[in-house]
Amino acid sequence: MTENYSTPQNIRDILGLEPEDVTDEILDEFIDKAQRIVLHYVQIAVEDEEPEGDINGTNNTFTVIHPYLADTNFDQVVSTLDFTIYGWTDDEDPATKTALTVSTFYPTYGMIVLATAPAITYEKITVNYSYYTQSIDWDLLELATRYYAAKMYVAREMFLVPDQLTIGNIKIRQNQPWERLHNEFLRIVYHLTTIPMDIVNYKKFVMSPRKKTSYTGPGTSYQAEDVSNSGENEKDTT
Repeated sequence: MTENYSTPQNIRDILGLEPEDVTDEILDEFIDKAQRIVLHYVQIAVEDEEPEGDINGTNNTFTVIHPYLADTNFDQVVSTLDFTIYGWTDDEDPATKTALTVSTFYPTYGMIVLATAPAITYEKITVNYSYYTQSIDWDLLELATRYYAAKMYVAREMFLVPDQLTIGNIKIRQNQPWERLHNEFLRIVYHLTTIPMDIVNYKKFVMSPRKKTSYTGPGTSYQAEDVSNSGENEKDTT
């Protein structure tokens, strides 16, 4: 099952639509595209990085350059599903790489412990992963996804309508309403990327993230500002 940062109903709430106006299937497509775009604002993908650690038949611990491993499959949990470590029997031929089994890992430090030590027949070890560059808030991440998906849906619908309609003596010009949704998305991204990532923030949202900020209604970044400024930015939803 594919995980998502948002739901079709979240998008309908923002746009004031009903299920009969637009199906879940259509909105799920926009949500999938939107959340992949949102990830580019808060994390960086790394491919075939050679981690620190000896390949000597006994060592099974390897450490990547960048700590703060990121959630890449939209389930709001950093797990072994979010990265892959490979052993290469020929360090110049990608066709020879094989995924290795992970025993445990420490995402805060970028440390990966394999179930068994790689054999010395492997010429190199590589890791594909993503890491966070900024401290993030799951709720704002979800909100950014909603607004970008809503923007794409509205843009698609409005693209079917000419910029200017003439009905008799009446001329109607479209004002590109998706721009308002995009501007709100950019405001949310600003809040998402304001605070640099550090070990305290990372542990807060990855290791114990279930104390969440709650936004009522469709939600906007203006609400985020109001909540933050009031000092009442959290309430226990468990």
